[in-house]
Amino acid sequence: MKKANRYILCAWWLLFASFALTAQSPATEPQSAPTPPAKTLAKPASSPELTLEMGADYESLSNNRSDWQTYFFRFNRKFSSGQNLYGEASLVRRFDSSDPNFMIGFYQPLGESRRWSATFEVAGSPTHDVMPAVSLYGQLERNFGNGWLGHAGVRQSHYSDDDVTIGVFGVEKYIKAYRGAYTLYVAHLDGRRTSTSHAFQGNYYYGERNSVGVGFAFGEEIESIGNGRFIRTDVRELSLTGRHWFSERWGLSYVALWHRQGVAYARSAAQGGLLLRF
Repeated sequence: MKKANRYILCAWWLLFASFALTAQSPATEPQSAPTPPAKTLAKPASSPELTLEMGADYESLSNNRSDWQTYFFRFNRKFSSGQNLYGEASLVRRFDSSDPNFMIGFYQPLGESRRWSATFEVAGSPTHDVMPAVSLYGQLERNFGNGWLGHAGVRQSHYSDDDVTIGVFGVEKYIKAYRGAYTLYVAHLDGRRTSTSHAFQGNYYYGERNSVGVGFAFGEEIESIGNGRFIRTDVRELSLTGRHWFSERWGLSYVALWHRQGVAYARSAAQGGLLLRF
């Protein structure tokens, strides 16, 4: 009975968040560390814009482990000032546990030149079996000109009995319709040694809003496997991401991913989202 009541509470949380985010009439992109709004080569919009995204993610795991599913609703509100308000409400099913999860973030250009910008995020799960109970993220970004950008950030995540701190350090280079990026992740689980991983990504931008990207990641990662347990393994990851707009209003987003979590399991994932722009 207690378990049933908890699932009813989760359902109400997810329903309430979806309505709350929509009511703000005020979008986002995928990830494991920061999830700031997508960047493009286009100049900042001169008029406000709202993008909504609704979709699902399915992941097949090896070694007879149960599959993962995620159902999400996202919004991204761009302002004429260059600011972005974005968020996500999702239901995450992993390791035979289900967690509702909520995130809201804000992107703020700094100074008249806007060479500096800051991103802030807060996220949390009321049940937090697999997801963090509370997660905070802060990032500073610098535009060095000639297509070069750099950023540094810290994510602090609190689980039932442990805290995980992740430092995020990255550099990006834009050349015409192409982007190359490298990100270093430094993760520390309280009372245990530090783990580092590396991610490389390349993107091609076509049309006014469309993009496709490929990524490769490797290193050592700390993974929550539910009920306050963590594993530390070597990882390898290949990904394909993109979004394509069929009209001014409607578009699709997609992700295909293969991720090996040491000898514990491998994940093969497919994600699709429906985009609506106002």
